Amino acid sequence: MRFFCFIVLISFSFVSFSSASLLTVHFLDVGQGDSAFIECDGHTMLIDAGPLDSGLTIVSYLQNLGIKNLDVIVSSHPHSDHIGGMVDVLNAFPVHLFVDNGAKHTTPVYRDLMKVIEKKQIPYTTAKKGNVIPFADTVSVTVTNPTFLFGDMNEDSLALLLKYGKIRLFFPGDCEACDALADVVKLAHHGSKGSATRGILNKDKPDDVVISLGRDNDYHYPAPSTVNALKKAGVKIHRIDEESTIILKTDGKRYWFE
Repeated sequence: MRFFCFIVLISFSFVSFSSASLLTVHFLDVGQGDSAFIECDGHTMLIDAGPLDSGLTIVSYLQNLGIKNLDVIVSSHPHSDHIGGMVDVLNAFPVHLFVDNGAKHTTPVYRDLMKVIEKKQIPYTTAKKGNVIPFADTVSVTVTNPTFLFGDMNEDSLALLLKYGKIRLFFPGDCEACDALADVVKLAHHGSKGSATRGILNKDKPDDVVISLGRDNDYHYPAPSTVNALKKAGVKIHRIDEESTIILKTDGKRYWFE
């Protein structure tokens, strides 16, 4: 019998703000995949965990930061380039909450992940548009997608809008059509064709995007049309395949890359 501790996510939240602390986002170099680690006021969140061979890399990186546990892990969707390293992470750290969109997959990677969640009795819940992911008191993490599952793994991705003071960061998973008013966007689907023009450039464009992708990847990402569209719109591009792990810090009033 499967054990899952389901937690109801609230659909709204009042967030107070103090400029005394920094929020840091580590856009991790996991090759052809996605993973971002967020910390603020001693609270920790991991969004995705890259492909299968990146698990130990993520564990080592977090251990070098002195991380002892993870408050929240979010799986944007169950493709292996986003959940491949999850088992290693779950085995290395106590995790207080695991969140995904409820989509199931038939792959061994997905099955192994769910078995570990069950075995370790990690609190688990699903999220949809309007829910707020519990994190730090000063940080709001709101789910903007999906309203319900359409059956397209990428477009069903959990998309998260993080607000810290005046600064907004958007993590759309692989949802190319997702959009949000944000200062910085982790670009959907590794900079694929349409990852900018279907979503974020249709309305309010961000100042910066981070593209998570592997060097010399088989998909030839980022797509030239995406890069050209971003440059034409005046958006600054930060590429993990060129810069390795990218670190963003914000005090809620401004943000900078280190």
